[in-house]
Amino acid sequence: MVEENLYRIVEVSLKHGSDRRDVGIMTVRQALELPDVPSLEYTHPEYNSRADSGFLTRDQLQAYVCS
Repeated sequence: MVEENLYRIVEVSLKHGSDRRDVGIMTVRQALELPDVPSLEYTHPEYNSRADSGFLTRDQLQAYVCS
């Protein structure tokens, strides 16, 4: 696990159908401490992926931390 990746910032959203509700902006560590809800999505910590509609799943975010 790369410790510095845990302190990067992500935006967390709840996807419901075609709608998306913002949950908040937090560190990767805080995002991974949230309950495992399949409809939660996370922006990529290194890219402005919200503008590109690119969101990560919890598993992808966890893999990012470990890389």
